[in-house]
Amino acid sequence: MRFSLTTPKTSRLAHILCVLGTALLISGCTAQKKQSVETLNKQTIRSSSLVSLTESAQIEERKVLQQVIPEATLRPVDPLLAGINPEDIEMAKAQAKRNYHRSWETIGVRSRYVRKRLLNALEALHAPASLQVLPAVESTYDPYALSPAGALGLWQLMPRTAHVLGVRSGKEKNGRRNINDSTSAAIRYLQKMHHRFNSWPLAIAAYNMGPYALERRLRKKAWKAADGLENMPIPIGTRAYVQHVIGLTALLQDEVFDFPEPVDTRPLKVQSPVDIERLAEITGMEKDDIFRFNPSLNQAQYLHKTIHIHVPASIFETMQQNISLAGPTYVNHTIKDGDNLWDLARSHHTSVNNLKSLNKSMGKYLRIGQRLKVPANRLAQAVADHNPLLSGGHRIRYKVRSGDSLWLIANQFGTSPKAIARSNQISLNHVIRAGDFLWVFAKVRPS
Repeated sequence: MRFSLTTPKTSRLAHILCVLGTALLISGCTAQKKQSVETLNKQTIRSSSLVSLTESAQIEERKVLQQVIPEATLRPVDPLLAGINPEDIEMAKAQAKRNYHRSWETIGVRSRYVRKRLLNALEALHAPASLQVLPAVESTYDPYALSPAGALGLWQLMPRTAHVLGVRSGKEKNGRRNINDSTSAAIRYLQKMHHRFNSWPLAIAAYNMGPYALERRLRKKAWKAADGLENMPIPIGTRAYVQHVIGLTALLQDEVFDFPEPVDTRPLKVQSPVDIERLAEITGMEKDDIFRFNPSLNQAQYLHKTIHIHVPASIFETMQQNISLAGPTYVNHTIKDGDNLWDLARSHHTSVNNLKSLNKSMGKYLRIGQRLKVPANRLAQAVADHNPLLSGGHRIRYKVRSGDSLWLIANQFGTSPKAIARSNQISLNHVIRAGDFLWVFAKVRPS
């Protein structure tokens, strides 16, 4: 077979068409590629514009939200309010406002003397600052408050609870009225309850009713914050207590309620002998304010024991310089026929025990012509031997509980078994039973 080097006409036409088609295809691809690039560039520009517009919109949206949404909703949620339904918080706020709006001014005035130390303790123990509302609910910020059941102080500690928490009392000072001791103990206890129940509302309930009683109820019906405060399986009184704490926390956060600025204080070591009221008078303090700053003091005169007190930082230097001038002033009294220690103590506005402390060598019996050291009338009439804010005239009708004794009841209310027996016309050996009622004259004001 032979191949011809010449191309027939039909083959040449086909070749021309093929070349033309290839050229058109290449041209079309180039145009399409160019169009695609242009389209991509336009889309990129459009996307960039959209991104820019979106960012602008977000900025504008944030500005609008800041104007529309209240500032309170932008703040961090308080630990005590975390997880609680907004409806429950609003209800708690209404209840707290209804119950405390009339007494809040009084609460605020009382808080100025002690709240600085309380806030310092909360910070040192890494506890929520909002726990500062508990003393408002417990005692209306009165460190002298005493409940009919015997709970005492800002945090209303019972004697046995205080003992377990390491809060100690003595003749000179009462630990349950001590701001630092009682506050640290109460906060540590609340933190322990929070760790135990993993919930602040439940921790607050446990503080009020006791952890074992709360656990028994939770075993029958579990509870979490989302279930609502009204559905907590606790007594009505404890539920109201929790709601008041939650409500006051929310009202403080909303700045509906507020505490006044507390007075900053500094600890001062006072060597005996010292008259506390005289020291306050010399340094220009208002009457009884020294005992409002130091509610743990049982006495006004410390003759043989060095004590530590808290004084306003503004007068700390002045008070420190004048301690030496605040010693009690004494005079010598010559014993006459008919004198006795009881009448002598009363006429000099002091106590028999104080006279014995001042005259350790006087012997068992008084002798005519004997000279005794007694407080000068000028000073003794101005100040008393005891903290003047400790009143002895509050009569309480106390219901005896299981395990009570005259000694335990007397210890709760700052009195003596003999005084309780005398008030109820019973002997010291009288058997008291749970359910009995006794009249008790408390040495502190009941809450």
